[in-house]
Amino acid sequence: MKNYCLLFLLLIAACQNNASEKKEEERRENAVAINTNGETLFKNNCASCHKPNEKYVGPALQGAANRWESRELLYAFVRNSQEVINRNAYAKKLYDEYKQSPMLPYPNLTDNDIRDILSYCETYMAP
Repeated sequence: MKNYCLLFLLLIAACQNNASEKKEEERRENAVAINTNGETLFKNNCASCHKPNEKYVGPALQGAANRWESRELLYAFVRNSQEVINRNAYAKKLYDEYKQSPMLPYPNLTDNDIRDILSYCETYMAP
């Protein structure tokens, strides 16, 4: 009887390991999909003025989410920088730092699109 209990416990442990491995694989696949979408969105919307990891026409986007007081404010800035510059000191500082060149508005980008772009930039490694 003890052998059957031990065998049963080993079987349960093996199933749990397999389930956690599947979850990890799904997480990796989702991250790849987000980064692929983020890379495409970055190249189509951001790359003319931004680089993921260095200043260019505009600031580097790595760490951008951490420099803003909230994601909502950052997302609003992406969609209409001029509106945010008028009411936020950090946005005004960026505007002044980059020679009062406003960022082009991207009202069509969804929260998920912006999140994917930022996620791509966070994981970007220069070739």
